Amino acid sequence: MGLFMASLAMSAQSQLVINNTNGSKEKVSLDKRPTVTFSTYGEKVKVSYDGKQKELDVKNIQVEGVKDGSGEMAIIDLDGDKVMIPLSRLKSISQASFESEADLLPKVISQNPAVSIYYEALKVTHMDDSLKHYIDETYTWASDKDRIDSCTWTNDKLCIPVAKGLDGSGGEYDNVAYPEKRYFNYTAFLVPDSVLKEKYGITNLDGLRKKAHELYDPMFPEDKDVTDETNRCNALNRFISYHLLPIFGQYYTLTAYDGSGNLQYNFNRRKADITDWYETLMPHSIMKFSFPSGSQAGLYVNRRSVQHHEDDMGVLIRGAKVATYKEYELNNVAINGAYHYIDDIVAYDETMQKVVCDDRIRVEATTLSPDFMTRLTDGETARGHYWGNAERYGMVVNTSSATDNPNRSVGFKPGFTRNIKMTPNTHMHVRGRSLWFWSYEGDEVIFKGRYDATIKLPPVPAGTYEVRLMSCIGFATRGVNNLYIDNTLVGENVDFRLGSRASFGWKSDGELGDEEAIAAFDKEIHAKGWMKGPGDYYPGQRTAFDASSVPMRGLDSTVRRVVGTFETDGNSDHYLRIQQMLDSDNNEFPLDFIELIPIGRIETENIY
Repeated sequence: MGLFMASLAMSAQSQLVINNTNGSKEKVSLDKRPTVTFSTYGEKVKVSYDGKQKELDVKNIQVEGVKDGSGEMAIIDLDGDKVMIPLSRLKSISQASFESEADLLPKVISQNPAVSIYYEALKVTHMDDSLKHYIDETYTWASDKDRIDSCTWTNDKLCIPVAKGLDGSGGEYDNVAYPEKRYFNYTAFLVPDSVLKEKYGITNLDGLRKKAHELYDPMFPEDKDVTDETNRCNALNRFISYHLLPIFGQYYTLTAYDGSGNLQYNFNRRKADITDWYETLMPHSIMKFSFPSGSQAGLYVNRRSVQHHEDDMGVLIRGAKVATYKEYELNNVAINGAYHYIDDIVAYDETMQKVVCDDRIRVEATTLSPDFMTRLTDGETARGHYWGNAERYGMVVNTSSATDNPNRSVGFKPGFTRNIKMTPNTHMHVRGRSLWFWSYEGDEVIFKGRYDATIKLPPVPAGTYEVRLMSCIGFATRGVNNLYIDNTLVGENVDFRLGSRASFGWKSDGELGDEEAIAAFDKEIHAKGWMKGPGDYYPGQRTAFDASSVPMRGLDSTVRRVVGTFETDGNSDHYLRIQQMLDSDNNEFPLDFIELIPIGRIETENIY
């Protein structure tokens, strides 16, 4: 995005006080005409003066000794546009002070005349203001001792042991680092003006308003007369905010299909499309992304199908297709997000709520918080983070030496992770796993220690849902957990240290024999609160899908725990709490995914 510079020229009485992140301070007299240069995504700050240049890891820079009305000015260079600011107003400088609104997502969208109608809707609803957040200025390290690491993966204390065997042997180490800064990112999905005209005859904002009411008045009749377009219950506000996500979503990061690599070959895509689900900026709404294979390969929003045909329930909803970067030469990436063209309107309408969502909603754990999919200080996101050996899913190295461990796991501090509330005794990190390991999509969210975490469940339409969680069990360091839904205890002292054969008498499909026996066994263990793992995902490292390999359903260590049920009106938040009951700092719980399924679909659900 470029560099942001401040040239500070003042009298000898004025000075910069540079507060470094390690607690040290430096003072520079401003008669030396220092220049401060910030660059994006947390790179070190450069301070130049007297022909010298220092590269520093800076928490903030303060200006001292400047009297009000002195007339002393700072020259701020915002990517070539120079602005003068009175020094008496510039008391403290951080990178956020120098980021130009021109680099934020709303401004980048405004510069594209092909999406002028959607941009006008962004403005009148004031949803453009929601897309201007970038840096969390409240995110701090209390002290150098508290600041354990900052995306450098060099701290041996954060090489965390996990997954010891029942006999205490084996195990591995996750090399964890915490972000130095906390950012906010957004992704917008925009229908070009030409498509609106061709498909709906919409040529201006009034036409879009009318369409918004057509879509949302039947779903929210109590709000059809809300005329204030900044009100979150207004139809146009709902319409445009549903097109916005609070994450950094690139074409090949919105699902597990990344356009290259081997992860795609772990899915049986003849049985199910690769999918992910995300909460949108429209309150209590969810969006689905699919990447089918075959003749209709590509990224879609709110699609329901398998490849080019109906799913097992006879449903085919095409959804809206997302354009690839190659289809349009766009400057579609901003400092705090990105936008994409889609070839049709998307809405949280009757089709989405009653058809697309009337299915098993499998939500990957590494998408549960927008912070897991927000760019870190190194420019990457925690989900799918590259390892130190330049691989996305490298082989585990069982060493507690950070220098020798290429694993790149990202830790998150209590109080700074949206949708997840943790006690101070809870350690949590997103781990990138080996594709060989028993982990769905090659990653997990790990809770470690005397953990107690409450997770906001993804929003779903009105109805009654069963909640399940996926985990890898049977290791001595797994926890004994109490499970709650909306503060109601629904699972007491569930022991994930035990293998599935001990927990519920796991048997392979081969042992059971025919389909009738398999179905009966599935129903039997479901009544006990357990399910086998998914049948459409096959762990392993391969360059082509191999149907003869073993899916998670065939592994006795990868199982789903049926937590319980909840009823929702579609406009309320609901929560899952996982509480460690052992008095130990050495146990962990790996959360792989959460499933929400309408109870009416359980009897007709296939084994995939």
